[in-house]
Amino acid sequence: MTYLQYHLLFIVPVLAGLLWLTARRRGALAGALTPSDRWTRGWLLGLVGVAFVYTTPWDNYLVFREVWNYPPERVLARVGYVPVEEYAFFVLQTLITGLFTLWLLRRERDVPPPASAAVRWGGAATLLGLALLGAFCLRAESTFYLGLILAWAFPVLAGQWAFGGDIAHSRPRLFWTAVLVPTLYLWLTDAYAIHAGIWSISERFTLGPKVGPLPLEEMLFFLTTNLLVVTGLLLFLHPGSVRRLGAARPLLRPWLGLAALSWLLKIPVPLWPAGFPLLATASSAALFGAALAYASDRVGWARAGMLAALGVGAGWAVEFVGSRMGVPFGAYSYAGAPGPTLLGVPLLVPLGWFAMTLLATRFAGGRPLLAGLILVAWDVGLEPLMTASLATGQGFWTWHDARPLWAGAPLQNFLGWWAVGSALSWAFTRLAPELKRPAPRPEFAPALYVEAALLPAGLWLLGMPGAAAVTLLAMLGAVAVARRVADHRGEQTG
Repeated sequence: MTYLQYHLLFIVPVLAGLLWLTARRRGALAGALTPSDRWTRGWLLGLVGVAFVYTTPWDNYLVFREVWNYPPERVLARVGYVPVEEYAFFVLQTLITGLFTLWLLRRERDVPPPASAAVRWGGAATLLGLALLGAFCLRAESTFYLGLILAWAFPVLAGQWAFGGDIAHSRPRLFWTAVLVPTLYLWLTDAYAIHAGIWSISERFTLGPKVGPLPLEEMLFFLTTNLLVVTGLLLFLHPGSVRRLGAARPLLRPWLGLAALSWLLKIPVPLWPAGFPLLATASSAALFGAALAYASDRVGWARAGMLAALGVGAGWAVEFVGSRMGVPFGAYSYAGAPGPTLLGVPLLVPLGWFAMTLLATRFAGGRPLLAGLILVAWDVGLEPLMTASLATGQGFWTWHDARPLWAGAPLQNFLGWWAVGSALSWAFTRLAPELKRPAPRPEFAPALYVEAALLPAGLWLLGMPGAAAVTLLAMLGAVAVARRVADHRGEQTG
């Protein structure tokens, strides 16, 4: 049997049956946003599009790493590494689970109130913990497939649950019926496909336990993807979600999206170390955009542009001079640095000087010396990360000092970071005194907590646990000092 024949036998008839069932029951869903069926269908098709876009790169990576294997004679053609029938599965599974959920919803008469807040936040915390476990699992071959599932899907599930887990789970019987019935059916058809040789799962990347021919990781995959579909659809269609989104709308800012993009671009690094130069540069550019957009909210585009020009210009100048003269950081060079450069200086460096100085300045409450300390703590993590080759054969910079203090860098480097960071922060507050004042929500400063978590996490996942521990201690120490100073100032002014 080919993959196409599998679809024609097991998937298309079920989809046709669900289309017929849902077509028989028209009209508004209980508590729907609008009585129009067109609205409901639009949300389902939108969910199909999201599933297709989000799954495509992940699936290609799985097949590239040979976690999933498809005999050439069983598939029609490939786009990238993935058979066209597999792309069709993204759409078909989402439609089957989504239509089954709609059929169940049309049998409901009332919309119960949201479940308790403990369901929402407890579920989000648990799912986020499982996502972190997935990142840990990526370090070993036998847990690689498990890690890919957890690290790919569970951050999204955690986000869904943080937004509206209480809404999605307000009807637990419907929720779990919608998830488990399609999951059980797909487990059975998947087991048949593996037994028939239509596709196979690598034993090298799985733990080993199976139910028949079906690895436990494969069972988790279908359960997880159906959880994503059902949770997303229930959230899309519930009026409480729109009210919740409306309440959050004043807090939404362009810089939040750019900051999130910056953090998301860091996630693939452990899976693609050779792409670190590209990902790091793109992440720095996104964080630069977030800082610029945030500054424009506070002081207007004209002065925000001046701040960006000052940060990037001063950052580039001090790195250009420093890499050639050894002042103020010590003897180092950018010779052979990967990624785009500006007169020999990697572009991500001056972009980072602006973004991180602005972030440190906000977190420090506009106190330049404290902002400089935060930047030093950040550099503690940058040094081992940026001087490692990460499978590219060359780090971003190389130290030539005979008396290194940390990761090849001398004490002079960290003193230089503190001096330059403090001076640049002082200049920022003179150009834009608003940076010293409290700001309405949302605020840029808490983004430092994310950086304090992602940098040591990245070092740990890249096989540098000692550097990760030192970086975490340095970042937490700087954050604690900043909070302590802020509390002390607050007591004095109070």
